[in-house]
Amino acid sequence: MQTHAKKNKVNHLDKIECVYRIQHHGSTVRACAKRFGVTDKKVISWLSMHEKGELIKQHAQWSPSWNRENVIQHPLDLDILQAIKRGNPTYEDSIISLFDPELDAVNCISHVEWQDEEIEKLCLWMVDRSLEILRDVAIDSEDLIVELEFVSSNYFALICKAFGFDHVELRKGIYHELRLRGVNVFALEMLEISSVYTRSGVTYVPNSEY
Repeated sequence: MQTHAKKNKVNHLDKIECVYRIQHHGSTVRACAKRFGVTDKKVISWLSMHEKGELIKQHAQWSPSWNRENVIQHPLDLDILQAIKRGNPTYEDSIISLFDPELDAVNCISHVEWQDEEIEKLCLWMVDRSLEILRDVAIDSEDLIVELEFVSSNYFALICKAFGFDHVELRKGIYHELRLRGVNVFALEMLEISSVYTRSGVTYVPNSEY
């Protein structure tokens, strides 16, 4: 069976994909070395270069604004990286590449200069998105656990406080809705809610059968 490297010479985006697979997708040095047809030592050298910032190339399309002190480099998703490599991005990827001046397709990163207003929008989006996922996600999924961990975190409480939301009441409502869907009593413990609580004048008692 031919490896990726035997079909095509390892290029810049291959190195970035290798690093992404290890750092963000649980791959191993050995697995990536086999995938790209190189030695373990070579993969380790790419990881070292990435850590030192040496894997990022300042190319002809590099924007001077990306050099500002408060600009942060965010890696794009692996599926977008692969679409860029193929040269046939999806409709959604095309929207990103055509209209996002922060996109760096050569290095497969987005150069974002965070302003206070953008940070506020992101924080509010995180809460909204978490509530949407908890509303729609299957009760036996890993996504449910991840979102419950976020909702039970101090970070969630701080965001709610900043926007004038009552995080305690939000947590109570979330637990009640999940309990009605048959979620295990562990949700009660994770959200740090008393076993008996009052909401809108009605007392809810978690069912011990769950």
